[in-house]
Amino acid sequence: MNQSTTDAPVAVETLDDVPEHVLRGLPEDVRLFPSAVDKTRLGVWATKSILKGKKFGPFVGDKKKRSQVKSNVYMWEVYYPNLGWMCVDATDPEKGNWLRYINWARSGKEQNLFPLEINRTIYYKSLKIPRLFLLRIFLQ
Repeated sequence: MNQSTTDAPVAVETLDDVPEHVLRGLPEDVRLFPSAVDKTRLGVWATKSILKGKKFGPFVGDKKKRSQVKSNVYMWEVYYPNLGWMCVDATDPEKGNWLRYINWARSGKEQNLFPLEINRTIYYKSLKIPRLFLLRIFLQ
C-alpha cells in the first residue's frame, strides 16, 4: 500500500465564493461569516435573537440519487413515493440557497435548529437562538 505523506490542500470558503442569489436571499436576522465549527467553511450567524419556533426554508438543491452525491455535507435525503429515496444536494453553491451554510452541531447541547420535513421539503425550525450565535443542526 502506497500512501502519500502530504495532504491535499483544503479549499476554504470565503464570502467572495458566495453567489449573489444566496446573499440576496438571507433573512434580515442572519449573516454569513467564517464558521466557528469548521475553519474551512462559512456559517450562518444570528445578528438578532431568534425566537423559538421560527421556520426557515425550504432547503434548496439538485434532486439526485444517493449514488450521485459526492459529499453528505450539503444534502438531505427525502423519500418520494414514486422515486424512492432522493437527495436534495446543495454542494454546488449556485444550486443551493443560504441554508447550505448552516453548520452541523457537534453535540445536542450546541443544537439550535432542527430539521422539519413538510411535503418532501426540508425546513429548519429554530430553538431559541441568542444574538451572535452560529446556527447549528444536530442529528444523532
